[in-house]
Amino acid sequence: MGKFKLRSILVLACIALISTNVCAAEENYVQYKTNVPKVNEEMMKADFWINNTKDTDKIIMDDKAIEKYNKEIQKNSPEIVDLEKYDKSFKKDELTKLILNISSPASTPRYTADGKQVTEGYYNKLKENLNLNALEEVNKIKYGVTVRRTVMRTYPTYDAIFKEGDNYEFDRFMETAVYPLEPLVILSHSKDNKWVFAQMYNYLAWIPAEDVAITTKDELFNYINTKDFIVTTGKRSFTVNNPLNAQISELKFDMGVRIPLASQDEIGDDIYGQNPTGNYVVKLPTRDNNGKMVLEFALISKSEDVNVGYISYTKRNILNQAFKLLGERYGWGGMFNGRDCSAFIMDIYRTMGVKLPRNTGEQAKIDIAKDYNMPKEMKLDEREKIFDGMNTGAALYMPGHAMLYLGKYNGEHYMIHDFSGFYNKDQNGKYKYYRSRQTMVTPVTIISSEDGTTYLEEMTIGKEFILGK
Repeated sequence: MGKFKLRSILVLACIALISTNVCAAEENYVQYKTNVPKVNEEMMKADFWINNTKDTDKIIMDDKAIEKYNKEIQKNSPEIVDLEKYDKSFKKDELTKLILNISSPASTPRYTADGKQVTEGYYNKLKENLNLNALEEVNKIKYGVTVRRTVMRTYPTYDAIFKEGDNYEFDRFMETAVYPLEPLVILSHSKDNKWVFAQMYNYLAWIPAEDVAITTKDELFNYINTKDFIVTTGKRSFTVNNPLNAQISELKFDMGVRIPLASQDEIGDDIYGQNPTGNYVVKLPTRDNNGKMVLEFALISKSEDVNVGYISYTKRNILNQAFKLLGERYGWGGMFNGRDCSAFIMDIYRTMGVKLPRNTGEQAKIDIAKDYNMPKEMKLDEREKIFDGMNTGAALYMPGHAMLYLGKYNGEHYMIHDFSGFYNKDQNGKYKYYRSRQTMVTPVTIISSEDGTTYLEEMTIGKEFILGK
C-alpha cells in the first residue's frame, strides 16, 4: 500500500472518529437538570417515541377518508363552516346578534397592562366602533383572504386587556392567530374602517382590514382550491427575500398552511429576477392600492420544511410534527407568534389535511372520533388502564386544556403539550409552582394544582380522529 493511500485512509479515519465524537458529544450533552419530574433528555426527541410505538407507518386515514371526515366534522360541528356555502346576506338584527355575541363586556373585572380597571365608558367607546348603527336592513357578505399572519380580536382594537395579575401573558381580547392564505367571509366593518368582522372556517371575530385582500367568491375559491399545493410542515417556513416586492418577501407561513403552486405554463425564466431552480414557485395574494386581491408569484426554497401535498396521516408523522414545536413559547390565542394548547393540536393535524375546531372545548366535543371517556368519578387506576389501550397521537382533553398522548415508558404514560405550568414538591415537601409557558414533554401524572391533583385526574376524554369508532 502506498504512503499516500495509507495517509488518506488515516485522515478519513480521523475525520470519521472526530465526527462520531462530535455527534456523541451533542447527543449526550446536558446543559442543566430539568425540574420536570420523570423526564430526561432522550424523551425530548421524536425518534424516542417513534421507536417506542407500534405501527408507526400504518395509514390511519387516507386522503379520501380524510376528505369524508372533514365533511362529517363540518356537518356535526357548528364551529366548522363551509365558506363556499355561507349565507349571502344577513338581516340587521341577525348580524347585530352575531357581533354582540363576540363583542360584549366581560362579566368579571378587566385591567389594562398598568393595572387600571377597565370602565363602562371604555366599553362604550369600543361598542361605538362596532358600527352597529350603520348596518343596513339587509347586509350582503364579501369575500377576502389574509395576506400575512394576523389576529382575530374580541373587539376592533389592538388594546390589550387582562385579568388581574396576568398582564402581558393573557390578552383577553386576543381570540386567535390567523395564518396567511386563510379564506374569509366578511360580514361588516368597524366605524373607523380599520377592522372587518369576518368568518374563517373555524372562527368568527374582528380582523385588521390591512391584512385582508378583498376579492370575489369565484376568484377566491378558484385560487384556494388550486389542485397542486405545498404544505408548511415545519414550525414555520418563509418565502425568499424579494427586493422588488415587500409584500411577498420573507413572508412567514406557520405549520399547516396550504400554499397553492403555480402551474408549469405560468413559470417564466425568472421570478422577480431570481431563477426558480431549487425553489417552489407559489401563488400568493397581495393587496393593491384599493385593498383588492392581486395574485403574485413568489419562491419558497426547497430547503424549507414543506411538503408537496398533505403528509400521510400516521403515528410517525404526528410525533414528528409535535416535536418540531418542542420548546416554542406558549402564546395565548397565538400571542408572541406562537400557539396555545388547542392550536398545537390543530396545526399538527392540519399538515395531514384534517380540519379541527379552534378551541379546546369544541375539539373535545367532536362526535366523529374514537373516544376514551374518563368521567369525573373514574378512579386513577381505571384511568391508567384507559391509557394502556390508547393509541399514540390521540388528543387528550381536560377543562381548558388539550394535550397529545406519546405512549407508555417504564410504567409511566407521557404526553406533549403547550401549557402554562405545573406543581412539584420542594425540599420542604410543599407544592411549588413552576412555569412552563412552552411546548414540553411531561408524564400525564404531572401535578396541576397545589392540592396535589394531577393532569390525569382532571382529564375528561381522549380522542383519535378517525371515521370508525
